[in-house]
Amino acid sequence: MSNLGPKKEGLNIKGNGIILLLLASMAMMVMFIEIMLVPALPGIAMEYPQDAEWVSWIMSAYLLVGAVATPLLGRLGDMYGKKKVMILSMIAYVAGLMGCAFSWSIPSLIMFRAIQGIGMGIFPLAFGIVRDTFPRRMVPMAIGIISAMFSVGVSIGLLGGGWVVSNYDWRTAFDIVWPLMAFMTVVVYLTIKESSVRVSVKLDYAGTLLLAGGVFTLLFGLTQGEEWGWGSWLFIGSLVLSLLLLTSFVALERRIPNPIVSMRLMSCRGIAGANFAALFIGLSMFMMFQTLPFFLMAPDIAGGLGLKDTFTVGVYMFPSAIAQLIVAPLVGKFSKEIGADRILMAGLALVSAGYAMLIFFHGSELEIMASMFVSGSGFGCAMVSLISVVAMASPREEFGIASGMNTLFRVVGGSIGPVFASVIMASYTIDVGPMTLTGEDGYIWTWVAGIIFSFLGFLVVMTMRPGRGLDFENECAGPVD
Repeated sequence: MSNLGPKKEGLNIKGNGIILLLLASMAMMVMFIEIMLVPALPGIAMEYPQDAEWVSWIMSAYLLVGAVATPLLGRLGDMYGKKKVMILSMIAYVAGLMGCAFSWSIPSLIMFRAIQGIGMGIFPLAFGIVRDTFPRRMVPMAIGIISAMFSVGVSIGLLGGGWVVSNYDWRTAFDIVWPLMAFMTVVVYLTIKESSVRVSVKLDYAGTLLLAGGVFTLLFGLTQGEEWGWGSWLFIGSLVLSLLLLTSFVALERRIPNPIVSMRLMSCRGIAGANFAALFIGLSMFMMFQTLPFFLMAPDIAGGLGLKDTFTVGVYMFPSAIAQLIVAPLVGKFSKEIGADRILMAGLALVSAGYAMLIFFHGSELEIMASMFVSGSGFGCAMVSLISVVAMASPREEFGIASGMNTLFRVVGGSIGPVFASVIMASYTIDVGPMTLTGEDGYIWTWVAGIIFSFLGFLVVMTMRPGRGLDFENECAGPVD
């Protein structure tokens, strides 16, 4: 493995400021696009009732492909240049957005969302550009600003996306965003300079296929479980096949020299704790995104609040985004003093508290908004502290790998979350006239699962934390995979 750079320079305020502005704007747009469909999910299910059981895949397909593409694109960025790979992934992202605007069914929407998922690789590439460009002392602040833009994107997505879908339709939302992302792709191409860091490695195609196959088989089995029967050989077979594929994936990653999940990096407590925490955070976050719109629009007889339009759904979920917007920059600023691992634990505890509030207090608008603010504070703390742990724990030449691994775990969790939530919701249904709806118990038990997953993340970080805040860089010293 060879490292051809980088040449470290002092702080270039103008140049670095432009880079930070562009990367932060991209993060905001991607999160806006990811979240804008959340309030529309019940409406899409009603528009295509014959395929309604697949509506959770609108989120999961995007995240699953993103989980597979992210580590590969991170590696390609290390090998051929982060800017070059970022431009290519943005082109694929725009193509997926255009396809979504013209989709004609839930399966076609899922297909184009999967293409869109390739663009998720821009996140580790963006963090890698920051790591290569900024002085080391400025990296946590820059990452904190970019991460804060995630929350801005969520805020705009919930309200702006909800308003567009409520007044027009969900396809119009894609018609609006794809030209903006196409323009941003051109600006990135013209403005950002290529990184000088190069690492020569071989791509882990076999590991990628095993991981994708294992997660896909699990999600497909969960989606079809009710139709097949939970005790049927088809369902049991899908679980066994998924387990075999994922076990083979772990075994392969231990043997090959350039895995997409470095087992040597996973032996570092800080990185391993952050990765498993990311898995549970992704699960918890997208389980909430999957359940809340359906609950808010469900009639009173099904335990919901009976909202009539997607914009109001976005308004009730908006406190979560506001909380993330408030706490994210604070976490980036104080993570060095407090310790990102401690902030990560606090964030997971707040997510559990937000779910608990939903379970016991979900009968009014104020109660829902209060629980959203608490859980949003937790997600904000967790999302920023995750990448801070990875940034300060990993060697420079492996940061693309390490950040890609962390994103991989979070996105895999996010891809499982909507399907897992849908399985629980489908197990507790009631008949309301000609319609079959999720009953109140379905939402409550889904939120109980959210508490369990976020608390598991808390326990993982507590047992695997280095114990010295962010001062644990030597823990991962050793030969590069």
